[in-house]
Amino acid sequence: MPLKPNEVKTEHIADRAVITSKIAPLAVGTSQLAAQGVTTEKIADVSVTRDKIGEAQVTGSRLRDASITTPKIANNAITADKIGVGQVTGAKLADRTITAEKIATGAVTTSKIGELQVSTAKLQDASVSTPKIANNAVTTQKIVLGAVNGERLANGAVTTEKIVNGAVTPEKLSFVPGGAVRPLVPPVATEEIDDGAVTRPKLGYKAISVTIPALALSGDSGPDPELVGGQILGFYPSVGNSPVQLRQIILGPLGNVSVSIWAGTAADNTFDVVVLRSL
Repeated sequence: MPLKPNEVKTEHIADRAVITSKIAPLAVGTSQLAAQGVTTEKIADVSVTRDKIGEAQVTGSRLRDASITTPKIANNAITADKIGVGQVTGAKLADRTITAEKIATGAVTTSKIGELQVSTAKLQDASVSTPKIANNAVTTQKIVLGAVNGERLANGAVTTEKIVNGAVTPEKLSFVPGGAVRPLVPPVATEEIDDGAVTRPKLGYKAISVTIPALALSGDSGPDPELVGGQILGFYPSVGNSPVQLRQIILGPLGNVSVSIWAGTAADNTFDVVVLRSL
């Protein structure tokens, strides 16, 4: 006897009587599935698409190691707390990304500064103190003209060699002989000169040696700027000269001393000429 429509009720179907071939395509909807009824093996490979996954349903335990590649990370998604301590190495930093604000106070130690990288512009005014200057590092070229005044000179620092000839004028002398009044005439009194203080370079004359070669009639000392404008005081022949008759001694315009004789001799003849230097 044929069945009427909707005549077969749930209670008429035996357990496990409905096999796969008895279910029409697309006949099993969401309401036909029991809770937790879809297990892993029931899901075909690649069948779980993006829209099948609920919001915030993929937790860390669902991710395989190294499964998060660069394209999967949104821009600006890596915040400071996502980065492990000590994980940002030099290779991870783009060039010129470390600005002044990123450097902690006191973080730049001596070993972090490259050789010759501290230029004048990097130094604060008055930051170079005495301990920072190496001994003998301040050479003549480093001192500004006129910067060394009396306070900068140690006692006894100015020796005779440091004083230019003619630099000590009467006004610079502190000692005045009894009853004398500055300026003195002559400018320096005998009492003001220490024993042994007048050395040869301090005297106003200079002895020049002039040699007349054998058979020659004259000899010349060559130019000497110290003798320009000076005056010949006298001469004396060297021991061992041949008997000669002196013709003349001339102080030339270049400070050169020329000595001539009337007749040449078979050997050299040398004369020492004393010249008063021009003041």
